[in-house]
Amino acid sequence: MRAWCPRCDAVRPGETACPECGTPLAALEDAAAPAGHPPEPPPPEEPAGPPPRSRRWIALAAATVVVAALAFVAGRSVARPAAGGRPVSAAPTTSTTVPEPGANRRELGWTARAGGVTVTAVEASRVATEQRETVASISFRVKGVPADQRVLALRGLRLLDSGGGVYAGVEQRQFSSEGGVPVRPVDDDPGLYRVVTGPAPRLSSLARIDLTGVVAVRARDRTIALDTSGPWPPGPKMRTIDPGQDDAVRPDPGSAQTLETDDLELRVTSAFVRDGRAVVVVDASWGFRGVPGQYLPLGAELRAGDRVLCARTSVLGEDLGQQLVQGVVLSCPARPVPRLTVAVGVGARILPFDATLRP
Repeated sequence: MRAWCPRCDAVRPGETACPECGTPLAALEDAAAPAGHPPEPPPPEEPAGPPPRSRRWIALAAATVVVAALAFVAGRSVARPAAGGRPVSAAPTTSTTVPEPGANRRELGWTARAGGVTVTAVEASRVATEQRETVASISFRVKGVPADQRVLALRGLRLLDSGGGVYAGVEQRQFSSEGGVPVRPVDDDPGLYRVVTGPAPRLSSLARIDLTGVVAVRARDRTIALDTSGPWPPGPKMRTIDPGQDDAVRPDPGSAQTLETDDLELRVTSAFVRDGRAVVVVDASWGFRGVPGQYLPLGAELRAGDRVLCARTSVLGEDLGQQLVQGVVLSCPARPVPRLTVAVGVGARILPFDATLRP
């Protein structure tokens, strides 16, 4: 007698339960064999296959597929940027590219001499402005200016590339009767000045610098004497000095021929001393009428005998709407002396310097 397992779909020997899965077996009747022929042997048992998956397993698989699909859709929704928003930036990649040497800073050391004056282009750097422009800043050291007068501008300054073209544009300004590219002194480094250009390419493109002159403040050839005899208090309180009747001078008529300075008068309006310090205020607003686009340099120094205690330079005409007083303040270290002298000079002069600075 043979039996059939409905779960395993296999014929089992005559038993009541399937030996593989334990399912009750269905009995099979053996058909009578034809006469004269022995009964055929039963067919070989087929190997048992994996049990069919139940409905619970099918439902669980379907639910897994649905959950995965929902997670994929949710992930795309989170990753997609909102309309008008900034795109999500990718993780920064590590670059092994070596920056070009001198990309933002370049040592120059180019020197030229002419007429007793020495000019050295020290270094150049590229900086970004508030307008998001990249400009060049070039520092120059100037030596040999008579009486160490402050340099105001460089005349005929041209920054050229290797092909002879303009490397970067520069601003022009009129100082009294002399024009040039304005320079700014570098703090705590006398004789060092800086020029800022317009938009500039890479610094390696700068090949040479042409100059035709150095514009400096005129000599301080007008003097005002101050009587400082008497005790100098130890401080911090300062003693007021009366400038006296001869407290004003007029500049040389030829010092500023392009400006309206016929009525210009330089006057010491106040002076103070204490042990270790002397302060003098020189007012230049008397009779000064500025001309738009032109500037009048004023140089002043305080002397004790032949010794210069300190010197200052001011440019009249800058920020006329903001400065109530045009002039200069001298605040110098000083020891008690019976007499101080204020020396002033107005206007600019040109020191010829026709040379080229190159490597």
